Amino acid sequence: MRYAANLLVVSDSPANTIEPCLTEAGYHCVRLSFLEMFEQEFGDQSFDLILIDGENNTAHVNVKEIAKMAAENGFPTLLIGPADIKCRIQTISPGYCDLELRSRVGALIRLENMEQELARRIATTETYGVDLTGVTAPEPDIGDANILIVGNKTVVLGNILLRLDTQTKINICKNPEMALDDLRSMKFDAVILSGVGHGDSNLRLCYDIRADSRLYNLPVIMVLENCENRRAAYIHGVSDIVLHEREMDALVNRVGLQIQQYRYRFAIQKLFRIAKPHPVADGPTNLYSSGFMRAHLPVMFDHHARQNKFLSIASIRITNLDEVTEAHGYPSADQLLRQVGSTLGFLVRGEDFCCHYDRGHFLIALPGTRSQEALIALKRVEGVLRATEFSLSPLPAPVRVETYVGLAEVAPGDRIEDVVERGLTLGMGEEKAA
Repeated sequence: MRYAANLLVVSDSPANTIEPCLTEAGYHCVRLSFLEMFEQEFGDQSFDLILIDGENNTAHVNVKEIAKMAAENGFPTLLIGPADIKCRIQTISPGYCDLELRSRVGALIRLENMEQELARRIATTETYGVDLTGVTAPEPDIGDANILIVGNKTVVLGNILLRLDTQTKINICKNPEMALDDLRSMKFDAVILSGVGHGDSNLRLCYDIRADSRLYNLPVIMVLENCENRRAAYIHGVSDIVLHEREMDALVNRVGLQIQQYRYRFAIQKLFRIAKPHPVADGPTNLYSSGFMRAHLPVMFDHHARQNKFLSIASIRITNLDEVTEAHGYPSADQLLRQVGSTLGFLVRGEDFCCHYDRGHFLIALPGTRSQEALIALKRVEGVLRATEFSLSPLPAPVRVETYVGLAEVAPGDRIEDVVERGLTLGMGEEKAA
């Protein structure tokens, strides 16, 4: 059986609320008591993430010492407990909602998926004779990140500024209505929203960011004054939240995790830019070629099979491409392919592999992702794609694309053609059968 990731839950309670929530989300959970954990080799590399249940610690183990030990040894760890941890470890406060737990675990697992995909992508690209010595994994520190803070509450703004690194470049926008203009005119590594905003204006801003193809993957962190707004924040597309006053010590770690993910995305994009002079890119779409895909996907298939992890493959077909070609000719159709390819490149997640499979047919490989979560990502991608107007020279009016999307999880023994065909047959309905 395949899973999204293999998790070690350290808890003295068999009835803890962590395991049911994460098992439902597709994770494989193994529980050890605090004393059992110390009897085994701490941080067994077969686990992708360690969760320390500070709420169920009848052995009264010092969870802060465990967190420090995990940080020193580089083990991805999430502590359910106090946020005032003086090391680079992720925390979640008691009273969390299910979306908060899944989001924070998902962020840590995604970072591992990005690390693995960057290594795979480098290995495949180097077989083409490309020198990739300039491509490196990003550092975990925020450093000189460029951050936009949106809000006008003096106390909240002051507490945010006190926690950020002195090297960080801060821009402040007091009016959420103007924030999109700022984001489109400058390059930012993250956005910090001060609460939900007057009349939920910051929630609407987050929704608008997720509807913009160029800002779609931008990290958005919301500092909440009211913990009851947790669920609404995640539903509107916030990357993560920080509870004002209670969790401000965790701000840097949470912002840093999101920025590190964002920088992994750029590292993978940089790899592609360096490799483009070599025969890895598809001319019409400016994505990876079908040939590169046939070299790379079998490696992804093999790695995920050995780790017993989900791997989903999505197909996106432009169903009106022939109509555009017949009405306006191949030059216009090729322009449409290039613009759709560029849009997909902005929309896919950092760890996803996107390529041109056949004319007007794109593939997206989503590592560590089962069909239910892949479907959510695909609906957003398709929604933005369908809402975008593509300007084609010399046509007087823009063109919209019509699409058909297929989705399937890779099964043991699958060839590329098998999973593509199964996905096209299922459409986006596999989640009903999963």
